[in-house]
Amino acid sequence: MRIIKFVVFTMVIILLIITGCKQEKSSANQIAPLDKNKISVMSISHGNSVTKEFSDKEQIEILLDHLDGIKFSKMSIKQEDEVLDKGKVYNIDTTYVIQLMENKQGISKADIAVISEKQLILADTETMGSTRTVSYMNQSDDSSLNAVKEIYSLAKKAME
Repeated sequence: MRIIKFVVFTMVIILLIITGCKQEKSSANQIAPLDKNKISVMSISHGNSVTKEFSDKEQIEILLDHLDGIKFSKMSIKQEDEVLDKGKVYNIDTTYVIQLMENKQGISKADIAVISEKQLILADTETMGSTRTVSYMNQSDDSSLNAVKEIYSLAKKAME
């Protein structure tokens, strides 16, 4: 009887550990952890236009603050195909791709695709470089939508 209780107890502990580790990421810091003090360069691409780099610390901090205000949901492969239109969305003039880096010609620490004033996608940095990069899209609550709109405006203004 003791052995059965011990086995059941052990299984419950293992199950709790596994489910705790598999918790879905929902904040920018969980999806793309950044040392905000080290981010000094923001690269923005707009549709098929030229990429511009910015090192204005104030702009970067504003972007990071807004990014922190967004709640995210993991996208399925089907959602990615629909929203990203198999990559065609990146060539549209209303799409901005933002990369955050620690220095010029550095490795991107966060990749953000701002598709519209209501849609923002953040790539999971842990899965970048693997067979499939997992993507997260903003949720549609008011605070997330307001933050996405502000990031979209910031990117649009920077590219003018």
